[in-house]
Amino acid sequence: MTKLLKGQDVAASLLEKAAEITVHLEVPAQAALVRVGSDPAAKGYQRSAAKILDKVGVVPVVQTFDSLVSFARFKRAIQHLNVDPSISAILLLSPFPQQLPRFQVQDLITPNKDIDGLTRSNLGKTLAPRVDDLVPLTAAAVLELLSFYQIPLRGKKVTVVGASLTVGRPLVNLLLSRHATVSVCDEFTPNLAEFTRNADIVVTAVGHPQLLSAEMVQPGVVVVDVGTNYTDEGHLVGDVDFNGVAAKAAAITPVPGGVGAITTALLAYRTARIAQNNALKR
Repeated sequence: MTKLLKGQDVAASLLEKAAEITVHLEVPAQAALVRVGSDPAAKGYQRSAAKILDKVGVVPVVQTFDSLVSFARFKRAIQHLNVDPSISAILLLSPFPQQLPRFQVQDLITPNKDIDGLTRSNLGKTLAPRVDDLVPLTAAAVLELLSFYQIPLRGKKVTVVGASLTVGRPLVNLLLSRHATVSVCDEFTPNLAEFTRNADIVVTAVGHPQLLSAEMVQPGVVVVDVGTNYTDEGHLVGDVDFNGVAAKAAAITPVPGGVGAITTALLAYRTARIAQNNALKR
């Protein structure tokens, strides 16, 4: 019988650990949620993140900017958050307007407050990760999922479909550090099925609905679907033909309810850990 890898169970464990930390802090942890413009998806994530943070005792500090904000003004605001000792973590909510290039503004954040793990410094740490390193959030969420469900990586053949700077590339490095044998592809890879069919574990993160079909995997495979796509009817789906692949897989994540559920919980846990470490240094 196929095991459903539910992100909610992993998230609940992370939130419990976060709450256990924050309850002992003399000064409440605070996380800055920074949004530019009024993108509906960004506003929705801001609300859900604020709700989760508040639930575990982390104070969300929301800062919003008009979509016409200049780079200089935005830079000053981030620099202020960097030096504010009451702010443990900073999260930038995409998308960004043209005058604020994504990775250029991400690099404005001091690395030890970069909760998303996307500064160049934190991206580099994926090459030799340590326990509390702020590696990219979604890639870390995939590993939290596999660890929670006790899915071994050492010696396993893993195919990662997707090579983005935010998920695929850092995930490859993190998997290699756990002694997995990793192949990395994308939706343009010729004969993609040759790579996925040979894998013990397949992770998809390309934003291409129905990309992975049952014919492309071997029986007993573990499938982690990180893709987020919306149908014409507004339904959220992943990169995987869920029903077809689930019939062959040993374990599979649902979308929604898989990796996405873990990322916000990991955001809260990381903020709590940063605040705890800062308190120990005082």
